[in-house]
Amino acid sequence: MGEFENKIIPAPGDLPNVKRDAQRVFEVLESGGVVILPTEVGYGLMATSAEAIDRAFVAKRRRPGHAQGLYGTHELHQQLHVLDDQRFEMTRVLVEDLDMSLMAVAPCQQDHPLLQALSPQTLSKVTKDGTIAMFISGSSLLREVCRLNATSGQLMVGSSANVSGGGQKFRVEDIEDELKEAADLIVDYGLQRYHVYGRASLIMDFGQMKILRMGSCYELFRERMRKFWGVELPEDPVYNTAQALT
Repeated sequence: MGEFENKIIPAPGDLPNVKRDAQRVFEVLESGGVVILPTEVGYGLMATSAEAIDRAFVAKRRRPGHAQGLYGTHELHQQLHVLDDQRFEMTRVLVEDLDMSLMAVAPCQQDHPLLQALSPQTLSKVTKDGTIAMFISGSSLLREVCRLNATSGQLMVGSSANVSGGGQKFRVEDIEDELKEAADLIVDYGLQRYHVYGRASLIMDFGQMKILRMGSCYELFRERMRKFWGVELPEDPVYNTAQALT
């Protein structure tokens, strides 16, 4: 880790401080930098400027045409996605009242000023067939970073901090050196909460009400969708809750 220590916060001997650390992240993003952040479902590689997004994309060895997600607050989700009130209430309850993190896919407001302000190459990376994917998190740090971004009107684009196909990284020391080299700042909050799954975030298409990826905590998400809204989703073959209850 030695060669990357000057990029890492908190510094040795310091404790995590969400307000301070989020402000530092925001400043690096605003100046066109790339950051590595903890996200509960693994570390993520984030950027806001077109050049930094391209740099992160290259570092990950992403193939052309691969869509990337936005990271934002529930308020940003409401601004950019096109859904009815009931589905926005679903996502609000899941994230804010039940402390879940999830990737929501839905049709987007393509003429929204925030999307129109993106460069054409960035817009092509974050939209697919008229939809966008947005990671909405219950994490205190990520929420604060996203709040700062929203206040300034910048959109944060990102994906998991690993070389494509390399699997989720739940500790900074496990992230490939080329990713750490590409980052201007690394926030190291240690082992992330959902490492036990070894999975990325779950992805739910709230427009079509269809699960796209059974990620971390999917079995909780499935039970809650059925319990509170009567939505039936496929059983997770690995984390089968019917078996767990017998």
